[in-house]
Amino acid sequence: MSTPKSICFFNHKGGVSKTTTTFNIGWQLANTGKKVMMVDLDSQCNLTGIILGYGACKEDEDLENFYQSKRHLTMEDIVSALINGDSAEGFVSSSIGQLTTTSNSNLFLLPGHLNVSDLDSQISVALKIAQGVPATKKIPAGLPKIITLLADKYGVDYILYDLSPNVGGLNEVILMSSDYFIVPTSPDFFCWQAIGSLERNIKKWHKELRIFKEMNDFDKDKSYAIKNAPQFLGTIQQRYRPRNGNPAKSFEDWIIKIRQEVANKLVPVLRNLNCIVDENKIMEVLSEDRLEPYDLAHIADFNSLIAISQQYQVPIYELTREQIASARQFGHALNTMEKSRDAFNEEFEALTRRIIALTCD
Repeated sequence: MSTPKSICFFNHKGGVSKTTTTFNIGWQLANTGKKVMMVDLDSQCNLTGIILGYGACKEDEDLENFYQSKRHLTMEDIVSALINGDSAEGFVSSSIGQLTTTSNSNLFLLPGHLNVSDLDSQISVALKIAQGVPATKKIPAGLPKIITLLADKYGVDYILYDLSPNVGGLNEVILMSSDYFIVPTSPDFFCWQAIGSLERNIKKWHKELRIFKEMNDFDKDKSYAIKNAPQFLGTIQQRYRPRNGNPAKSFEDWIIKIRQEVANKLVPVLRNLNCIVDENKIMEVLSEDRLEPYDLAHIADFNSLIAISQQYQVPIYELTREQIASARQFGHALNTMEKSRDAFNEEFEALTRRIIALTCD
């Protein structure tokens, strides 16, 4: 059995469709026959809401029953175990809860929970005081270790992490323990600004974790969960309004600026830290579809299709004509939305092929 590959979707600027992207790519990977585990590490639990259905999540009693049921493994259980000092191996071997299934037989979810914010604060503190308080030094690597063991247990091919938009300790250890990471972006000033901030934070995190590992004698342990060398795959330029099949001029300007910021600021830092996939491989894979360096895909705004997909708990490209029509779409409007659905399907199929090509051994 092959070793699971972990991909982190991270941008500490919110509103870039990070959760939707995780879901869409996870589903497409599953369509190729890969077994995929999505992990919801955002305390807002939006990915969990997509899978369980936002309607169900509004019913407090149903949601409470879901989390209280021993049949479901959730982040609530994992965080409680880690805060109580349980070992990763002990938790995984004794847990009777199962991952949450979806309507795609190869796609699974580890549901999120509000208490991940508690673990976030504990990790942040542990990274700073572990040498003085040895009992805390195992906390930072606990979560990535449990996730890896669960992936092995379930025969998972890909782990996809959906992170919250912040620069806390939880995001730090998950990003720096992942095999790969992707930065979803939206074409605006704040996202352009976030690329520079991301460059500074990754540099800071890499240094902090290197020192943490050295001071606590983890640097010589090849099995240590925080490898501190996630490989950058690229950005996904999305959430723009198209015109004649291309981004409208105002959006195109920001797409170019973000691309330049990535190439000129982020990539050089990642190169120095050994945190980027072989660049010749990136150029080769992207050039096949005439994409600029580090642009994994260009994906237009989903518009009203997103609301319909959330209602039926499937990606937009899996919506049937009947499901689209249920949103009171008829005639020309219905045909137009079907064409958009098919175009998004092509985009995500191509994007998923690129990700597989870039993460293959």
